[in-house]
Amino acid sequence: MIHDDETLVREMLTRAADDLPSGGPDTPALVTAGERAVRRRRRLAVSATAVVTAVALLGVTALLGVRQSPTPADRTWPPTVAPTTLDPTRQLFRLTWLPADLPERNLSTAADRQTIGASRFTPVEATQVRRLVGSVAVTVGARGVDFFTDQLTRDNRNAGKLRSGPTPWATPPGSPVEPVQGHPAFLHTSPNGRETVLSWQYAPDAWVTITAVTIDRPAEVLRRVAEGMVWERQPVRVPLQPVALPSDARLHQARMRWREGRWDTVSLDYRLSGSSAAGADFSVGLERGDRRDDPTGVVQDRPAWISVRNGGSGDWSVGGVPGCAGCRGSVGTGSPAGSAALGGEDGAQDLAAAVRPVANHDDESTWRPL
Repeated sequence: MIHDDETLVREMLTRAADDLPSGGPDTPALVTAGERAVRRRRRLAVSATAVVTAVALLGVTALLGVRQSPTPADRTWPPTVAPTTLDPTRQLFRLTWLPADLPERNLSTAADRQTIGASRFTPVEATQVRRLVGSVAVTVGARGVDFFTDQLTRDNRNAGKLRSGPTPWATPPGSPVEPVQGHPAFLHTSPNGRETVLSWQYAPDAWVTITAVTIDRPAEVLRRVAEGMVWERQPVRVPLQPVALPSDARLHQARMRWREGRWDTVSLDYRLSGSSAAGADFSVGLERGDRRDDPTGVVQDRPAWISVRNGGSGDWSVGGVPGCAGCRGSVGTGSPAGSAALGGEDGAQDLAAAVRPVANHDDESTWRPL
């Protein structure tokens, strides 16, 4: 009840009491009782409003996923000046729409770019291979990251020729189209018509690209994805418990994939201080789903799949993960320095055997921030 309503009720009670015959009910008592009723109704109205508001917020949370309140620094995105290195522990944006017929989802947060994508695969008969039949991917680059040389290379490869020399594109490939988020945008289609790219510059020398591969009405789909892109930094959360790592290891990239509505693969790539490796020095992850090939070894009385390459790099995957039926802890080394930092082959396989999921790992609200 608002203040004007309360005043009106008070006046009505007072007027009614004045009209009563003498010797009747005590007038001040009637007014006091009426005021109590008003206060009770007001408290009930406030409580009901709070309940409705809470239910609405719960509905929004369920729709958009569990997210922490943005910090002041998070609210400054997108920046007017993009950083040259992105933080792999922070997701920079989210999407409110992706095509429903692309059921697999993926997230990659690297130091130079971040990607959220959706895809669809079909199995190749009598093999373990899956063939990509459609995808959409949104990628945000750090300042100075060149997406367009890669695009030209793909265009030439699809056209059956090799690229040589620097890219001739001073601006993004394609034709100008309606702006995106207030920025000039460009739409490009590869020579074979299989790939369509929508690009715009979100800050000086920093770009966003949305790429569609083998989908119907790609320009329409890309525009709708772009319109549903929300800049909102949030901690990257994973369904893995922490493991002991070398003290100078720094997260370089986090990668996750979802299939059939639940997480399927998580991989965390690390670099060592002063590393000259092109990629990660080593990675730690958790994979879901049974492998079709037979184990190649045993680690701590658990089935293991081990592949060691020349130079000391290799992959170790250990099944029978406690708390995650059908899961495998995994470790990969990509450089001699990474292998040495983990303690060689024995250290790598022991680390793979130590990987554990968080409790209730299928409930993403229980995942831990990196």
